[in-house]
Amino acid sequence: MKLIGTDAQELTPITYDPKIKKHIAVVATNTEGMKETGFGSLETCKAFYNALGERYQRVTFHEVTTKSSLDIIARERPDLVVLCSKYLPATTANDKVWFSEYFAIHGIAFTGSDRETLEFDSNKSKAKTVLLNNGIATARFFLAHPDEFKSESHLPLPLPLFLKPLDAANGNGIDENSIVRDFESYRLKLAELFLAFGAKVLVEQVLSGREFTVAVLDNKVKTTRMILPLEIIPPKNSKGDRILGSEAKLQNEERLRLIEEPLRSEINQLAGDVFTKLGAQDFGRIDIKLDSYGKPHFLEANLMPGMTPDSSYFPRACIFNSSESRQKNGNSDMSYADVALKIVELALSRVTAVTAI
Repeated sequence: MKLIGTDAQELTPITYDPKIKKHIAVVATNTEGMKETGFGSLETCKAFYNALGERYQRVTFHEVTTKSSLDIIARERPDLVVLCSKYLPATTANDKVWFSEYFAIHGIAFTGSDRETLEFDSNKSKAKTVLLNNGIATARFFLAHPDEFKSESHLPLPLPLFLKPLDAANGNGIDENSIVRDFESYRLKLAELFLAFGAKVLVEQVLSGREFTVAVLDNKVKTTRMILPLEIIPPKNSKGDRILGSEAKLQNEERLRLIEEPLRSEINQLAGDVFTKLGAQDFGRIDIKLDSYGKPHFLEANLMPGMTPDSSYFPRACIFNSSESRQKNGNSDMSYADVALKIVELALSRVTAVTAI
């Protein structure tokens, strides 16, 4: 796999010929109040949809509320489905419907990773376990529910510890109380998360170093991969910690900056290894943090990352890095539309290559 840096030609926006005769269906759900929000709000999904119209002859937008809505899309047989979220939530009458699984069964191509791989996005413990077994550094951890451990001496790891939901995104459940330094704080935060999310809680060692987010754009056909990292510097909270919780992300006050060498190459290598070991495809975002010795550790994988134009880290990592490429090589800046078009282009090229075999 050839890794491409930020001075690569592939970061340069392309001037397109007449529209390609493809039907691209953009599938979204109203994720308001959900633990996992995929690309983001319906407004965000429509922004992604709008970006595709300049390139493809037919682009349709589908807000899916029932399985029958999916059946209508399947009957239309689009050339590619853009998945803006992972699943249709379970109802009293029906189980959760995973979009990637549904379209795979119907023989319709879709963007991003398959259902099995997306489980690593939904289950942080599962991803960490697979990566640990493959020799990739991540913070030591355990899963816990209230009253499982009766005192500090019974905890599998020493305090301080970091507590977060097992399967939530966008900093949900993470706040200034997520780092616990005594057993009573641990007990209270654990009970809060268990009540709010109804599942065991992920309890990790605290990584005290700098934090990074890395956009990955993967071209399986050309066996090339763009790895585009950014450092994230959240403001300090009332306890003096820099934590990327839901409130911090909502306020959008964190600082972003490009990463210097040789650390940049270390971060890129780890992100690429994680993407490969998890079996991800097309695109994704890998979050990384340094320990107190400056060693990069995997935090979590976001294989259907947020796509809100002005605040989500994936498009911002692409755009920030293209700006650096422009300064070095005179290339044009990458726009939000270019990011959306690149994701669709990668998926279509992968599908075309499979069909040609």
